Amino acid sequence: MKTKVQIRAELYLGYFLLFIVLVLLVFAPGFFSLNNTMSILNRFSYLLISAIAMTLIIITANIDVSAGPLISVICLFLAAVGKTGVNIGVLLLAGMAMGIFLSLLNVMLIIVFKIPAIVATLATSQLFTGVMPLFVEGSIYDLPPSFTWLAFNAKLFGIIPGSILIMIIVVTFFLIFMKYTRFSKKIYAIGNNIESARLSGINVTKVTIGIFLIAGILYGISATIIATASQRVTMTMGMGLEMQFIAATLLGGTSISGGRGTVLGTIFGTLILASIAPASNYLGINPDYSDLVTGIIIVVAVIINLLNSNPKVTETIVRLPKGADGK
Repeated sequence: MKTKVQIRAELYLGYFLLFIVLVLLVFAPGFFSLNNTMSILNRFSYLLISAIAMTLIIITANIDVSAGPLISVICLFLAAVGKTGVNIGVLLLAGMAMGIFLSLLNVMLIIVFKIPAIVATLATSQLFTGVMPLFVEGSIYDLPPSFTWLAFNAKLFGIIPGSILIMIIVVTFFLIFMKYTRFSKKIYAIGNNIESARLSGINVTKVTIGIFLIAGILYGISATIIATASQRVTMTMGMGLEMQFIAATLLGGTSISGGRGTVLGTIFGTLILASIAPASNYLGINPDYSDLVTGIIIVVAVIINLLNSNPKVTETIVRLPKGADGK
């Protein structure tokens, strides 16, 4: 007799997150001070917004490893625009427009030239990294107060940063979008079996383009939050973030092979990743150990991910003990 193990990623992540909170409440109650909590949530906001973009892409069995450099390019573009003294509304629109343009480049390589997503986005990652020094010598600085308005002045009740409000709007939209729209059903269908999706009448090309353009919009929003937090914007502001987006997505239960994933799981996964480093620093733990813990969590998440994706493997590994008679 065999037992199928149904692992609910969100449930286990919720338990783990609760465990982290309890540990911090006992050993570092000051960690939850208002300023520290708002600082963590601010970082959480831009990580989550882009992790949602990565979730949509990975559900379609694609991936985007250019997200970090792409965000760096957007940040520099926003700084150049911000020099003119425009308001945050214009900056947000400019960031989203540039995100769409750069993501369009990614998806054209995938769709037109039939290049695998990981290869295409790896190529554009190098392209984005290499093109920045041609236009900027290290950084853009001395930006006007209007540029940093979102980070320093846009606070609800004088406490809650504007970036968190933007995040709440984005998250609410995509929770509804992924649950109730026909387009989301097409995303899952493509990730499950692209040929079956085609045969069922789904225009795979249009849906894939749509997903990458949505991702570009979300990258633009994240870049706006990141760039406007300082009066000095550098070429490295987004570097390495793509791995955090991917890690948060996988940790949240999205299948690396496509076809399965939820925004709720990504929220939990991102919150855990966004909390590990600040919690380690607050507790006086070596940052290297923080990276180690993050790595272990990701490995465990990937193993759970694979078990969920391959129920036959799970059945082979997890069995009820046999009695003496072998039954």
